[in-house]
Formats: sequence, structure tokens, C-alpha cells
Amino acid sequence: MEIISFGGKKIIQSIVPGWECWVPRLLDEILSNRGNMKHSHKIMGRWENSYLPVDRVPTVRKPMRYARDLGKDELKISSAILFEPLPFSKKTYPPFWFNLGLPGTQTGVHDHVSLSVLSAVTYLSCEENSGNLFFVSEGEDDLEISPEVGKLLLFDPSMKHGVRENCSGGERVSFAFNLFPFPLPAEFL
Repeated sequence: MEIISFGGKKIIQSIVPGWECWVPRLLDEILSNRGNMKHSHKIMGRWENSYLPVDRVPTVRKPMRYARDLGKDELKISSAILFEPLPFSKKTYPPFWFNLGLPGTQTGVHDHVSLSVLSAVTYLSCEENSGNLFFVSEGEDDLEISPEVGKLLLFDPSMKHGVRENCSGGERVSFAFNLFPFPLPAEFL
């Protein structure tokens, strides 16, 4: 585990224990349910976020629980995992998603501010040159982090970030999610 300071905030980089077992299982769950995915929006010809309900991808619980515990232990942030869409939200998507990046695709700069206290991404499939995650902060050079299967990055949801172009020959598959305040505020219930 490594803590990286950037833009006055902390990013935790860690390998999720047991990734050799849960990553292939989660990839199989995703790929066997690819036809059931719902998508939020297209950018530059690809679906930006792809969603499946937790009962189709139950293995997501492993990295989500690890991220929750890491946030509490290392950042002193207590958080809750939600597997269903927020009850007061107009969105019908759960607060976790998959990004399937074919060669030539990238993700623009964005953040995850919407009511969450921590954001995370973990890599399920990536080759060399499949596109670094990068963070931006005014007055600083971009922070580049190479993807690695089983690696998890945990960060403040307000941090601006994106993904460089996938210049490999294979698909980059990542799993991202938000964690919410614990105890949950009344509007969450």
C-alpha cells in the first residue's frame, strides 16, 4: 500500500488481496452479462459507464469492502457501501460501474462529487500502454498512475481525473465505485 499526496489530497494505491481469485471471477460475471448492461452516456463513440445489478456481479463486494476498510483505517473516513441506486435519485443505476475501453478510447477529465465521501477504481484487465489514470490539479504537473490488474486506487471524489488513450492491442476493463457517508444521512434512507 502507498499513500500519494497530490493537490493537497491523498490517494491510496494498493493491491486488493486475493485478486488472483476474484478478478477472473468478476471478469467472467461481467462478460457473461455484457448483453444485460445498461449505459449512462456515449462519449467519442463508446459507452462511458456500463452498469449491471449487484446480483449479476456479486464479486464486486470484495474490492468494495476492501476499499471501505482501507478508507477507514488509513484516511479515518467511515463510509458505507451502497449496491442499489440512491433512493432519492432520478438515476436508475447503482453507484458502481464498469468501463470497457477498447484500443483508441480514453476518458475525459471529470470528478465524482455527488454525495460520496470516497471514490475508487480497480483494474480487471489491462495491458501495457492501455491508458494511465491521471489526476490534474491547478499549478501541478499531472499525476500519472499506470493500471495494473488487481490494483485499487482510493481518492477524494472531488479530485479531477481522466484516463489516457488505450494504445495497447487489448480492451482495458476497470471497475469504479463511490462510497457514501456512514452513518447514512436521512436523505439516503
